Amino acid sequence: MRRRAVQGAAMLAMAAALLSGPGCQKQAPPAPGIYPAPDTSFFGRRSQVRLSAEKADVAVIFIGGFTEQVLIHLRRMYEEIPPLPLKGRQVRASYAWDGGRGCLLFHNTRLIQRDLRRFLQVNPRADLVFVGHSYGGSAIMDILRHVPDRQGRTVVVTLDAVSCRARSRPRERAAGITYWINVYCSPYRHIKDLAASLGGPWRHCEQADANIVFSGRMRDRRFRRYQHAQPLPMFVDRAPGQERSAHEMLIDACYCFGIGNPQADK
Repeated sequence: MRRRAVQGAAMLAMAAALLSGPGCQKQAPPAPGIYPAPDTSFFGRRSQVRLSAEKADVAVIFIGGFTEQVLIHLRRMYEEIPPLPLKGRQVRASYAWDGGRGCLLFHNTRLIQRDLRRFLQVNPRADLVFVGHSYGGSAIMDILRHVPDRQGRTVVVTLDAVSCRARSRPRERAAGITYWINVYCSPYRHIKDLAASLGGPWRHCEQADANIVFSGRMRDRRFRRYQHAQPLPMFVDRAPGQERSAHEMLIDACYCFGIGNPQADK
């Protein structure tokens, strides 16, 4: 009975998220200079933007979590966050955590791995920047464990990452990561966060280079509680006691390690 009650509450939380999701709200216009340019139609925004095997110095890859292709949490970041201020040519991609298969029980990241390998065949020394939300955070680590032959640098940002399976090896840093910024919300205080609680939140990760925490008791600049279902405020806002936001720290890391700079030693 208790298990059914928990499952029912999770379904209610998901239904509330769907009803109040960004698909029903007015969206900000895409940031200029994003390549590939985002399709802002209703169905286009729910399609993945796969990484293309073309010449580039850096790939910036966004990976969303469960229901990403419905609620488009990280797709909004793909559209609204401007290109990183790097010297080289950058190309972007946007995926759901399971490559768009929509399967919770038998998830895998083979599609994203395949696209990444094809990109690296054309650009063996290219740098990689990953931004993952929810299950997208654990998907990043899974992808990097299966694509170890990377010659460039890799910077990772995980936004309130979760993982429900032992095979996801939660909180365990994949080999070859140059810098890892982990952002999370704790404690949760919103009904939408119930699903994240069941999913197995990572919270503080000892192996991350930087941990940033937002309290669910606090509110962002739009006066909404910080919550799992809203990764963008946790990415661009400065947490209490932090001089830099996760976005600013990502840019600093890119400058520090020469991400996207064709002249940098790798």
